This record gives sequence, structure tokens and C-alpha cells, in this order.
Amino acid sequence: MSRTIRLSEDEREELVADIDPEFPKYTTQIMNTANQNSQGTRPATVGQLNEIIEEYKEQYRDGDFEDWRQFYFENYDGDENIEEATDKVFDMVVKMREAAEEIDREMVNRWVKDLVLYKTYTGLGRNEEAVLKKLSEEYDLPYELGTAEDESKGIDGYLGSQPVSVKPITYKQKARLQEDIDAPIVYYEDYSTTNALKLHLDELDEVLR
Repeated sequence: MSRTIRLSEDEREELVADIDPEFPKYTTQIMNTANQNSQGTRPATVGQLNEIIEEYKEQYRDGDFEDWRQFYFENYDGDENIEEATDKVFDMVVKMREAAEEIDREMVNRWVKDLVLYKTYTGLGRNEEAVLKKLSEEYDLPYELGTAEDESKGIDGYLGSQPVSVKPITYKQKARLQEDIDAPIVYYEDYSTTNALKLHLDELDEVLR
């Protein structure tokens, strides 16, 4: 049986850069989330770091962490960039702190129910039902869910007498997996910032409009 050891991210920083990156428990998780929400360390703020580090390595083949710090600060306005990123992330931390104060046990209970019950339920094909209901309103036609036999043919339901297939956008990107569906397909995809769905109606419009 092979033996393994663990090298943590904090250990790597300390071993390579000779710095002690200790932070209180949970704070890095909060700051990571705040950074993602604020996009504080995106290239627009701190530069395209993977390209900058390659440029540095060409000039300082035997350089150490201090050489890198000085290179970044002198050539890429490092001090200004880091201060701007810090402001963005800290502003988001403050907003998250204020939001956290609004969270009570009842809210957590609603969130857990939403996660465990609703999101699981929609994952069991209920996205398709919600989409068909929305399409019924859009085209002013009654909808009906497909039977098990319909589903075996890729048909999720009907708008009036028109069979309809409802698929995630990833299905289209996989070239329909060679499946032959004799019905217009409505593709849906998630928005990046909300739980809403974006519906693509091109194929359905061709037959109903």
C-alpha cells in the first residue's frame, strides 16, 4: 500500500515564500466568497497574473519571493492594484457581514428546505414542468405533460397538440447525443447570478408562430 502525505496551501506559502499566512478560522472562506462576489482580484484589477509571472520567470530564473514582489510592484503598479483589490473585497465583506446579521434560525430553516426539497424536486424533471407552464402562458395554449412512452422518445409534453422537448443547453452543446427527437426543442440555461432560467424558443417559434 502506497504512503501519502498532505501539503497544505498554507504550508506551500510558508515553504516557498517564507511567510506565515495564518488567518483566524473561517475568515479565509469569507474572504474567498467576498472576492468571488466582488471580482476583486480579476485581471482588470490586478493584471493577468499567469502572464505576468511568466514574464518575471524569464527575467529572474533564480529569483525568490522578494524579487517577484519587487518586480510586480515596480512594473505593474502592484501597490495600487492590491489596494484597489483590497477595497473591493473589503466592501463586499462589510455587505456580507450586514447580510449575516439578518440571518436567523427560521431563515436557515427555509434555506435548508429550499436546498433539500425544492432544488431536489426540480432536479427530478420539474424544470421541464415549469418550462411547459411558462410556454403555455407565452403561446396561449394548454399544456400537458408527456407520458412515459413520450419521454422515451424525448418528448416532455404538449402545447395544444404540438409535442415539445425541453432540454438543458448542455444537451445542445453535446450535439443532442445522436438522439433523434421528432419535436421542437426548447433549451434552458441558468443565469449566472440568479436561479432564473433562460429559455431558447427558436425551434418552437418556427412551428407555433
